[in-house]
Amino acid sequence: MKCYLNGIIHPMTKEKLVYHAIATEKGVIVQIDDDIDLKACDQIVDLQGNHLYPGFVDAHLHLLGYGEHLSTLNVSSCHTKEELFNFLDHYIDKPYVFAQGYVDIGITKHDLDQRYKHQMILLRHNDYHGLTLNQKALDHFNVCDETGILKELKAQHVLDLIPKHSKKELSLMLNKAIDKLYSYGITGGHSDDLFYYNGFDETLSVFEEVLKTKPFRTHLLMHHEVIDDFIKSKKSWGVQNPYLELGGVKMFYDGTMSSQTALMNAPYMDGINHGEVVMGKDHFEQTLIKTRNLGLTAAIHVIGDQGLDDVCELLMKYPPKQAFKDRIIHAPWLMQQTLPKMINKPLTIDIQPPFLASDLPRAYTLFSKKPDYEFPWKTYLDHHIIISGSSDAPVEDPNPLLGIKDAIFRRSRDDKKIYQKEESLSPFEAVKLYSTYAHAQSIYGKKGYIKEGYVADFTVIDLDLMDALEHELNEHHVVMTIIDDKIVYTRKS
Repeated sequence: MKCYLNGIIHPMTKEKLVYHAIATEKGVIVQIDDDIDLKACDQIVDLQGNHLYPGFVDAHLHLLGYGEHLSTLNVSSCHTKEELFNFLDHYIDKPYVFAQGYVDIGITKHDLDQRYKHQMILLRHNDYHGLTLNQKALDHFNVCDETGILKELKAQHVLDLIPKHSKKELSLMLNKAIDKLYSYGITGGHSDDLFYYNGFDETLSVFEEVLKTKPFRTHLLMHHEVIDDFIKSKKSWGVQNPYLELGGVKMFYDGTMSSQTALMNAPYMDGINHGEVVMGKDHFEQTLIKTRNLGLTAAIHVIGDQGLDDVCELLMKYPPKQAFKDRIIHAPWLMQQTLPKMINKPLTIDIQPPFLASDLPRAYTLFSKKPDYEFPWKTYLDHHIIISGSSDAPVEDPNPLLGIKDAIFRRSRDDKKIYQKEESLSPFEAVKLYSTYAHAQSIYGKKGYIKEGYVADFTVIDLDLMDALEHELNEHHVVMTIIDDKIVYTRKS
């Protein structure tokens, strides 16, 4: 039996409740505080006064995408054309440049062609729903476009033509992603990767092999394009092993706010465009029906307020089987009429607190009218709708402390504005986003609390998150990350 002593342990069952010791055996919590028989402990972990929480989880990210982000060129720090060109100039001798994380600063193919006529330039947008290409790249991929700015299915068409990573490269990317997430105190993630790389079978095999030696509680969504491959594989839905689950069918109802493809009730500034249903309404509905016929749950990307209302109507028309829950991914904008359609329904929402500071300032320049609710996290919780914390990494930094900060303080990046303070979460609620509610769609084991019988996944940090100052959440505080009773990360002195 292993004992964790001399710490401040937050069980997340009650806001003020803390313990000071827990005992574990075979990856499960078995005793707490006075119940512990220290004589039976053959291993002691001294927490040295640090704070232990149930293991933090990112409820929506892209593990391989994040590993790719850490492994390839990234231009997310370039916020002017001059900065971007200065970055690309370092690769002027390369015939092909693919860079990720491009923030829309108005670059078109014409800007790129003036400077880079003789090499292919592909800039993947930071929302992962668009690409900007120069003419040489457009010609190579046999795509015609006046601006070189491709969105949604047109962008995906080009991505599908780019040579795939080798299986070894995917393994290296996944290892790199997990190592970085360890350093953030993250013990698990719910990820969408099985369509975008080397097909269902090979991509899944990468996860199976890596997780044999690198523990990480991984829940993989199954993109609607690979469902037939899943059926052919003869894999069962749900738990594959303690570190791997196959979850809901990932579908896309609308696009993104930054590309003006999120489906909004009021038009964008042009007075005409409301966004789009990226799969087409009929195809989306047929995919949902197919999902239900297979007995599976849905995991639906939806951002616009009209899109969310449409999705809720369809989920009521085609509900999941009893005791199962669908998941809605994003849902930052909400109409008043939609809220009753979500209450007491078998669904959870994966929210991304960092999107508030990233998206709201831009949204105010794009929307002709503010939605009824904007990032309504407190409203969701007050109506007993479970919301899980996530980053959509690599779209945002997956550090949970940054998400917790944004959920509590709702402040713009320049610190000048607080958005809808009435929707702020308490520190206890914000921590639960990543430690308790993030497990709403998990299948294997009891997770999210410090209780007897729950898995021994812990995040140890040197900060009391229930009383932290805003600026403190920008700093690195993770001391240890523990998964299945194994210490997978320890902060260097």
